[in-house]
This record gives sequence, structure tokens and C-alpha cells, in this order.
Amino acid sequence: MAEKIKRRQFCYYCSKELDEKDLVMKKFPLHTKKGIRMYTRKFHYDCLPKYIAENGNVESRAAETSDWDKVYKYFMFEIMHLDAGAKLSPHTIERLQGLRVGQYKPHATNTRTIKRGYSFAVILNTLKYSKRAIDYAMEHVHFENDDHMIDYIMKIVQNNINFIQRRMKDLERQREKVEKLKKEEVTTNRGATYKRKGTGRRKVVLS
Repeated sequence: MAEKIKRRQFCYYCSKELDEKDLVMKKFPLHTKKGIRMYTRKFHYDCLPKYIAENGNVESRAAETSDWDKVYKYFMFEIMHLDAGAKLSPHTIERLQGLRVGQYKPHATNTRTIKRGYSFAVILNTLKYSKRAIDYAMEHVHFENDDHMIDYIMKIVQNNINFIQRRMKDLERQREKVEKLKKEEVTTNRGATYKRKGTGRRKVVLS
């Protein structure tokens, strides 16, 4: 009898493959349409405390909620051109949140403070970058229904989102380098003393 093939398992936090020796499981509450339900999540041993810490970080969760609000409003007003007081369809919301976790739709997956998928900040910038192509499609492509239109828009976004994510990471690395250089310059200046010579010029002597 052939051996049963083991199903590959992935960490809920980082989405990297799990090894049985490094696997831990924990139940977490999740808000669903039917109320709060408990779901068992699988993590790397080192990823579980990171997930717990970040989900307990009020500032981190508030920042991501703010980013989601920006995505929602941009899509509603700039992409769909809806009036104030209107709401995005459930399909639209699920597709946007699916991008957050790297899936078609979330499917009982938390969309906050996890390293999977794309951040709402990346999604927002990708929407802005893709707006011209989206506007052109909405004007020239015949859609069977609203869901078809949303899926078409998401395809445009998905084609651009990796490029935007790389650009944002590059910019962040550049900012970190600049900040590091500024700190090093401040430290160097604090460690310098000035001695007056007969010429009246100042000579820097590093300690």
C-alpha cells in the first residue's frame, strides 16, 4: 500500500512552510457573519509570540485600520466614483481584503498585523498607480456584471502590486540609510573637539 502523502503546512503569520518539529498550534477568536468563532492556527515556534505581540499592539492595529479606511475610501470615491453615504459591495470588500492576505478572498483569515500578502499601504499605492489603466478599462471594456468588473480591476492591481511593493521597500531602505548616516554624523560631531591654532583656524581632532 502506498504511503499517504503528507499535506504541506504553512505558518499563519509568515506564510512560510512549516516543519513538524517547529510547529505549534493555538486557537484564536475571529469575527464572522455568524458571530465570534474560534479557529486553530499553525505557527512556527518563533512566529507565535510575534503574532501575539503585534495583535496586542494597539498602535499597530490602529495604524492598519487607518490604512484600510484609506483603501476603502479611495476605492469608493476615486475608482468607483460613488456618492458619499454609499457602500462598497461585499464582493469588493472581500477582494480588497483578499489582497491583504495574498488570497482571492480572506476565507476566515484575519486581515490585520500578519506578514502574509500585501499591506494596505501597498494596496493603496498600487490602486493610485493603476488608476489610469482602471479608468480606461471601465470606459472601454464590457462587463457582464459588477462582480466581473471588480475582478477585472483586481487583475490590473495584481499585475502591478509586486512592482509597487519593491519600490516601497527600496524607498524604505533608502530612508533607513539616510537616518543611519544622520545619527553617525551627530555621534561624530559630539566626539569632536576644536583647538585654536595661531592662524586662527580651527582644527578638528577626533577623540
